[in-house]
Amino acid sequence: MRSSPTHVIFDLDGTLADSSEGILWSFRATLEKIGLDASEDQLRHLIGPPLGESFRILGVQESDIDQVVALYREYYAARGMYQARLYDGVDLTLEALTERGVRLGVATAKRVDFAHQMLGAMGVAHLFDEICGASVDLRVTSKFDIMSLVMDQWTWARGLDVWMVGDRHYDMEAARAHDVSAVGALWGFGRADELRAAGAHWLISRPSELLDYDDEGGSPVCLLEEICDECGAVVDASHEASCPRPTTA
Repeated sequence: MRSSPTHVIFDLDGTLADSSEGILWSFRATLEKIGLDASEDQLRHLIGPPLGESFRILGVQESDIDQVVALYREYYAARGMYQARLYDGVDLTLEALTERGVRLGVATAKRVDFAHQMLGAMGVAHLFDEICGASVDLRVTSKFDIMSLVMDQWTWARGLDVWMVGDRHYDMEAARAHDVSAVGALWGFGRADELRAAGAHWLISRPSELLDYDDEGGSPVCLLEEICDECGAVVDASHEASCPRPTTA
């Protein structure tokens, strides 16, 4: 690995922004409309995957998937999209990477026009060379294909080091399939064990750690350290007191 990236691709939901409030509201409104129900935990687990896959898991018949996804997107466009916020430190990290000459992109399973609008509303769209997402016609929905759209826009040369930063196994698997570095974001909707199992090269617990790479290409939080599956932090002497979701009584 190189000591620093030349290009970094970010997932959006759960990595750049906490969009859970709007996504969950849109899921609930859609399910209510079509007469289905799901628990809060079920819905939270479905933040990140392509919408078609999420609604299949929720019990929507294959013949109805496109119609239900379209309904969800109507709700999301009307309200859900505007309930997202950047995670703490994301804006400063993006600006610092840009100042270092790193080229940035977004690869999200969110519909591409929604991604542009959301990032614009949060004031960071201008920092990305490429913002790619699921196509409006649903022909492009997989994270691998969306990453391809980003990478196809960049001029490649020998020595480039590309990182994919995401919070779910879809991001890690797509990064591995593209033979780029898979960086798991522990502040999002996925868990450390999910990211490890999907092949993450490194795990980071806050956005600023993307700036702390060393000569070995590693980050302060790596797979060699024990990570708390409950809160995503490194398990050290101060962990028990600081963990918001301790597993011991």
